[in-house]
Amino acid sequence: MIVSKRPSVIGGLKLPGSDARALAADGAPEQSDAAPNPKPAGRVRPEVVHTSVYLPREVHRRLREIAFTRDCKVHDVIMEGIDAALQKHGHPSVDTIKGDQRSKQ
Repeated sequence: MIVSKRPSVIGGLKLPGSDARALAADGAPEQSDAAPNPKPAGRVRPEVVHTSVYLPREVHRRLREIAFTRDCKVHDVIMEGIDAALQKHGHPSVDTIKGDQRSKQ
């Protein structure tokens, strides 16, 4: 006696956010008119670069405390530090550099 595998109950479901190229229950790729990797909608800001900073947990906690006390964001506190570092090494301030970039556009 040969027993075939029972089809999955959730195999045919199409959930929001699921990959459009997901395999169908029979193993064949689904056909979709959607773009394979749509870019998130939002403002395009070519003059801004995204970066990550790894901080010790206690440093992050203190930055959050400073930001909370001053009613601003941790990003604002970090930008102040970057501004201080630039000026310490003889470079113009962040605001000056931003202004120069805007005038070039």
